[in-house]
Amino acid sequence: MPSTVELPTAQELKVDEVNVSSAVLKAAAHHFGSQCDKANKEFMLCRWEEKDPRKCIEEGRKVNECALNFFRQIKGNCAESFTEYWTCLDYSNLAELRHCRKPQQAFDSCVLDKLGWERPALGDLSKVTKVATVRPLPENPYHSRPRPEPNPTIEGKLEPSKHGSSASPTVVAEIPSQGVVWTCGVHRKRLTDPLLTWTVGQREEGRRDVKREGGVDRGKRGGRQGGEKRWRIKKLERR
Repeated sequence: MPSTVELPTAQELKVDEVNVSSAVLKAAAHHFGSQCDKANKEFMLCRWEEKDPRKCIEEGRKVNECALNFFRQIKGNCAESFTEYWTCLDYSNLAELRHCRKPQQAFDSCVLDKLGWERPALGDLSKVTKVATVRPLPENPYHSRPRPEPNPTIEGKLEPSKHGSSASPTVVAEIPSQGVVWTCGVHRKRLTDPLLTWTVGQREEGRRDVKREGGVDRGKRGGRQGGEKRWRIKKLERR
């Protein structure tokens, strides 16, 4: 029987939306990440540990509240320079920051003079940090699986197969001039070179420049003759 999933009510999920465009978010990203750093990391830590968004509604509400207060301060103190900055990003090619350095400098100077916010240095927001939180640690924060049961012991004596292995022979063809290795057969040849990668396989029949590695070469010309098998050729190339 399927279990009942408890969902939060609409009243619990109701918050004031941050109704801004992507250009506005990108223009304010550095200062927003610096001013709302604690709320953002608290929310992401909750999502990572709980693996359940229903348990992080309160942390998400704090992120939304911090974002609203941030843009209200920007609008009340540096609306003109910020509007010029995000408009430049909106009209530039792919919203690249390098096209709008002058309005960015004017906006950074405004928030530094009126709000005391200093633009974070390159790489500061991506550093690994520890989050001080009062939320209790979940029972299994890493969501690790229990160790599997060991395989049961086989009683009795194991005898070798009466008719041998059912593995098909592997045929390898090398073309030194092109630096290409061709393999065919049911079992792929084990390769120790990590630079060799599989590409799309293709069917080829009747190759004469093949070298057998055990078994019988069944890749004869003319298709199936006497129940012989067509091989599926796979190409290996270096990156």
